[in-house]
Amino acid sequence: MSLQRLPWLKAGLLLLLLYLVAVPLLLLLVASFKPTGLPLDDGWGLVHYAAVYGDPGFYALLRNTAVFALGCMVCALLTGGVLAWLVERTDLPFKGLARVMIALPMVLPPFLLAMGWALLASPRNGSLNEVFKSVFGWTQGPLDIYTLGGMVFVETLALVPSVYLILAGAFRNMDPALEEAAMTSGARWPRIVTRIFIPMLAPALLAAAAYLLIVGSLVFDVPGTLGMPVGLFVVSSRIVYLATDQSGGISAYGQIAAIGVTFLVLLMALAWAYRRMTAQADRFVTVTGKGFRPRELKLGRLKGVAMALIALYFLLAVLAPLSLLLWTSLTPYLAPVSWEMVPKLGLDQHRALLDNTRMGQATWMSVWVSMLSATVVTVLALLVAWTVLRGKGRGRNLIDTLSFLPLAIPGTMIGMALIYVYLTLSAVPVYGTPWILVIAYVTVYLSFTSRAASATMIQLHPELEEAARTSGATPAYAVRRIVLPLMLPALVGAWVWVVAHVMRELSTALLLQGDSNATVSVQLWSYWSGGEPNKAAAVGVWLVVAMTVVTIVWQWLSERRAPLPHN
Repeated sequence: MSLQRLPWLKAGLLLLLLYLVAVPLLLLLVASFKPTGLPLDDGWGLVHYAAVYGDPGFYALLRNTAVFALGCMVCALLTGGVLAWLVERTDLPFKGLARVMIALPMVLPPFLLAMGWALLASPRNGSLNEVFKSVFGWTQGPLDIYTLGGMVFVETLALVPSVYLILAGAFRNMDPALEEAAMTSGARWPRIVTRIFIPMLAPALLAAAAYLLIVGSLVFDVPGTLGMPVGLFVVSSRIVYLATDQSGGISAYGQIAAIGVTFLVLLMALAWAYRRMTAQADRFVTVTGKGFRPRELKLGRLKGVAMALIALYFLLAVLAPLSLLLWTSLTPYLAPVSWEMVPKLGLDQHRALLDNTRMGQATWMSVWVSMLSATVVTVLALLVAWTVLRGKGRGRNLIDTLSFLPLAIPGTMIGMALIYVYLTLSAVPVYGTPWILVIAYVTVYLSFTSRAASATMIQLHPELEEAARTSGATPAYAVRRIVLPLMLPALVGAWVWVVAHVMRELSTALLLQGDSNATVSVQLWSYWSGGEPNKAAAVGVWLVVAMTVVTIVWQWLSERRAPLPHN
């Protein structure tokens, strides 16, 4: 029995994906035309669009979002590209250590990175500003992290590891014959870079740029932590503010929907461009069956400078902010680093957290919601990959598109769309419960897991399943005994990745929080925004410990991939 004889699987997947992805977006669109902002209420009109487009602040909001996204893209691309080039194409010493130092910031959630830098560079009492004032006798420190530039700086630190992972493979896999031919012709390194490196890296660079623009346009953690307190908004933080802080609540739903629909059009265009660029990457393949070793540029006297650059990034992205978080978690009140405070350090904040029943409930909530969400989305991704790659007939492209679509939908948008869905479908009692979080996270992380599953399944030749079916095995049996064991390491790696990201996710959990579904990240945010930075720092320290353990497990599983069969 072949896959095309299982129409119920394809139909079931299609209906499920339409429910998860299309229905929330449709209700978001309908809500934008409703006077009350609620999809089932009477009346239609453009009142919310008129209010949004007629507000000069909306264009300032779009400008801030564009500047933030473009700034993050340029800075992260330059920084990550330089670091990837140093590690992969030069004779930099201690490359293994350098790779760890560049990748390690991924264990620090962006909002914790932003909190660490708020403690370091707050204009009022940041530790670095206190150092400048004491050393130079200034009355006011020169640093202010609560600016658009400060937001770009912190978000860049968070994005560099992703850029490095995207570009490192491209640098590593470039055939050195191209450079050797150029050097034989008398070309020097600047010309080789502009005429060979950049053109050959164009697909990876453009894909990374599109990815960074999407992330910079939809991310909430850093703009929410550093921008909202001073009234500096981008689209994502403005939506969270309207949904959680504006008095009147329901009256803001229509405005949120109008902003969301406008923003989604732009993000869909970016996602389409990203998909086109990654789909055409095979036009620039330079790795063939011929073995080669990339040529390493001799750094000479610049080795020290190169190592200092990597150490500086590690200091800014991990060591400095994490040290301040740890210090703050040990102090009885907010205080800069000083010898006078050392005798007052203690574990009181950490003991208080262990005795806090609400914090215990939030921890348990984060654990089981993350594990259940990861399990559901991994199984769904396997079914999507198998249906798209092994199936025939109509519907496969639509399933593939729906599984990719959440990449362009911010967590804030999905959170708001689900509010519309379950305020409208009151017969489904999940609003304000942990189940709405599971639904949200399955939707948010479907793109990554389905891409990961598809990338692995592409490497499995269909003849393996065809041979099993020729021997009388059903498709389900072939998947269980052949496909699943071969894909298991990659699927488990994706599962752990989703667990880690759900545990640290903030914007969706913040929008969908209720009395019975608060997570660790929401509890941490409430401490920070409620003026209890010491408690927030203590929660953050333990969250980093948990993220470190999960990341180590993920890396270990990623390296233990089962050998894939050859033709």
